[in-house]
Amino acid sequence: MAAFERDAQPPLLFALLDIRRHDKLDAGIRLPDHHAIFYITDGKGRLELEGESPQTLIGGCCFLIVPGMAYEMHSDTERPLHGFELEFVGVRMTHPLPGNGTSPREEARFPYVGEVCRHDGPRIGEMIRGLYDSRQETGELKRFNRQRHFLELLAHLWQSAENTGAERQPEPKTGIARTIAYMEQAYNHELTRERLAKMAGMSPGYYSSLFRKETGKSPMDMLAEIRINRAKQLLLDSDSPMRDIAQSVGYSSEYYFSSRFKQVTGLSPSAYVKRSRSRQVVSSQLYTSYLRSSPLPAYGNRERPERVIGLFLEDYLTVLGVKPLMQYASSDYYQKYLEPFLEDVEKLDVGRIDFDSLRRARPDVILLGFTNFAAAGRYDRFAEIAPTFVFRQAGANWRATLRSLGSLIGREPEAEGAIERYEKNAGEARKRLAEAIGGETVALLRLHFRNGLCLYGGPEGYTGPVLYEDLGLKMPRLLQEWSRSGMRSVASIPPETLSMLEADHLFLVVDDGQKGQARKLMDSPYWKSLAAVRNGRVYAGATDVWMTFGMIAHERKIEHALDALVRNRV
Repeated sequence: MAAFERDAQPPLLFALLDIRRHDKLDAGIRLPDHHAIFYITDGKGRLELEGESPQTLIGGCCFLIVPGMAYEMHSDTERPLHGFELEFVGVRMTHPLPGNGTSPREEARFPYVGEVCRHDGPRIGEMIRGLYDSRQETGELKRFNRQRHFLELLAHLWQSAENTGAERQPEPKTGIARTIAYMEQAYNHELTRERLAKMAGMSPGYYSSLFRKETGKSPMDMLAEIRINRAKQLLLDSDSPMRDIAQSVGYSSEYYFSSRFKQVTGLSPSAYVKRSRSRQVVSSQLYTSYLRSSPLPAYGNRERPERVIGLFLEDYLTVLGVKPLMQYASSDYYQKYLEPFLEDVEKLDVGRIDFDSLRRARPDVILLGFTNFAAAGRYDRFAEIAPTFVFRQAGANWRATLRSLGSLIGREPEAEGAIERYEKNAGEARKRLAEAIGGETVALLRLHFRNGLCLYGGPEGYTGPVLYEDLGLKMPRLLQEWSRSGMRSVASIPPETLSMLEADHLFLVVDDGQKGQARKLMDSPYWKSLAAVRNGRVYAGATDVWMTFGMIAHERKIEHALDALVRNRV
């Protein structure tokens, strides 16, 4: 007798657990532990599957839901849904371990989700009614035959799904990416390996194994890193008690948070704060005092510095009427939108800073827009050339940064005048946008050169404050939910979750070198299913404008929003 090949795919098994008949199918949000088949015999309603647009339900519809896939089902008031619900499980038998007589098994999923039969409702209904009628028959043979008939039903649905192009379950790597994206957003909730595995459509053991293979760490270690990274920001940027910080990143115990923090970073939270603040050489007022010489004088009637270098602060300096001696660059990138103001200004690549060129420029003061510009001993080299100030969070609140910079170089009136003009122009734009699009929703996506597809919109960052605060535009429901859960300014998302966005208008920013990825995205069914895409409401934006901070950049964003949503609106 021929033996099975050792490399053959292990057998896939399914077993019916229960079958029920409903006079009214109506349910709030559910997160099932098992597979479910819903077959509608009569009535009208809708089904909302996680990550998909609502589906209309009528007689003859047949939908399949997999474990961990959230859904809602609602009946029409006048014509409630009638039908059957079948609950079943899937198992894949794996090869026996050497020296072990048992056969390991792992959870398995049916390969298709959503609507699995479109043209053979009567046949499906007949098979399901037969299973329902035999549900109370006893005896091993009759139970065996009931399972056999159920497998015939599944085989029929499987074949029908393949013939009609139903949606297949995502590949394992996609499931891993999906759970990582979820961790990034829901890190402050209680998350277990089992819950994440269910979201990925895998058994906990297989999920952990594949996760480690793909990322080099366990799911819980990844979650801890995400939580601790968020905690680092809170420790440095707020004065909240340790207990509150621990709870805000998902730890109910302050003691366990401190233990986990030290395990991840090698330092206790208090030691981390002490070391980081000493290394950042920044004060609580956004910028440092000069450490090796007397600080700049107060500039009342005294001569103000004119020879200024402000790396990644050129936007602010231009607003204050100061033309910097040099402009920030990183390889080929620089803020091109400033060219009308800085056309003949020399570029300084921060990746390999030429301190000799800096010295020859003879600046009166050097301003650094990011703390990492001053890291690795570079602060001392800057400070040898001119008094040097390091801004801690220049992009967090551009108005505060502009006022601080104005105070630092003796241009407070210019700063206040610029902010007043901005507020007036933004207010006018806000009224025009409200008249043009009302409550229609707006979102911004970016194809990032390193992090892939990203969604922007938190309370800080480059875009959220302009779109949703200054202009008063409405967030899609997904962004609203993320914001309430403490979303950061940007989140990396897998393309298959795009259908959850449901934005009426989309701004799309594509980084240099990502045009190929953009074409791939736009050819995908995920992209084509978006309402904004179908309605021609996608607007391309420039990276150097949308992915930066500063008043001029924000004014350009407002102009772009007006052009897209008002001036070009049919």
